[in-house]
Amino acid sequence: THTPLTARPGGHSGAKAMAAETNRQWRVARYPRPDEPISPALFDWTSEPVRQPEEGEFLVRTICLAPVPAQRGYLEKSHHSFLENLPLGEVMRGRGVGQIVASRHPDYRAGEIFVGSLGWQDYSIQRPRGAEFVFSTKKVANPVSPLSTELGVLGQAGATAYFGLLEVGGLKAGDNVLVTAAAGGVGSVAGQIARIKGAKKVVGTAGSDAKCRWLREELGYHATINYRTENVGQRLAELFPDGIDVFFDNVGGDILNEGLARLAMHARIVICGFISSDYSPGPHHGPINYQCMVYKRARMEGFVVFDYWNRYAEAENDLLAWFRAGELKNCEDVDEGLENMPHSLASLFSGGNTGVKICRVAPDPAGLPAAR
Repeated sequence: THTPLTARPGGHSGAKAMAAETNRQWRVARYPRPDEPISPALFDWTSEPVRQPEEGEFLVRTICLAPVPAQRGYLEKSHHSFLENLPLGEVMRGRGVGQIVASRHPDYRAGEIFVGSLGWQDYSIQRPRGAEFVFSTKKVANPVSPLSTELGVLGQAGATAYFGLLEVGGLKAGDNVLVTAAAGGVGSVAGQIARIKGAKKVVGTAGSDAKCRWLREELGYHATINYRTENVGQRLAELFPDGIDVFFDNVGGDILNEGLARLAMHARIVICGFISSDYSPGPHHGPINYQCMVYKRARMEGFVVFDYWNRYAEAENDLLAWFRAGELKNCEDVDEGLENMPHSLASLFSGGNTGVKICRVAPDPAGLPAAR
């Protein structure tokens, strides 16, 4: 496994990489053992010449990447995911925002800002093909700085929280809402949307007193639970005497089980993720309180945000309006440099991030207006 010998905070800018005609990349070297954390040892740090686009293609310079827990699943040979695992030697898959620097496709012009699967690399060749490409990518019509918001509060994290709460969860004004992993990327947006849409009470779980305080003081959560130091079941009973109407779950495991025991009538449980157990060695046990869903006539539904991609403009319009009005805060935890992507992804599993995790690869283009 090769590690960057000249790595430093900030790394090389995309412009410098282009001038040197090299494309730095993280490629999959091996798959992790069941109990092995993400680390640079799983990847090869390589470089190759920047290839110019052929007919029907365009070249994107990566500006920011967004590590998400699902990316570990791309490294699991037996993992059940909505995307295939990556073969050894492939560039690590990752969603990002970048600028088109060369194009031979009539619908994509040099200078435009593009969001899509860029991979852990400075440059990527994009080949538009079919509806799947259209629904999982976008050109940013009116880009603002920082462009990282296109991956976070105005991007995939924001859209996930938006459709999860409003479409799958059917959130209504006056609902009592529980969000797990509330200080994570999706959770930090979900709690804010619940508050904006008139939830009666919004409670979040997090793994430290500092994160809990941040959720209350900065994001407007009404109450929080430190799952490492507090009795989760007891605190849920205290905070939800009338039960939980919408349970937005990013965690699974024991916290999911405790939440199921304290549902309100006709509750909606939104399954967004299961970071507490999905990548840890088994055996795993399912919730034993699922019978409460019968008693309370509740509904549990999993979802993937890409199922709503053709409706993304709905989320974008509301998220942008709330953001510009100051109701929705941009919560980013930024690492600098492509060479730090393995550490950025690893931090999601150690509780090291607060807000949407972003890895900045290159500076924003000059002249972009501020977000607000």
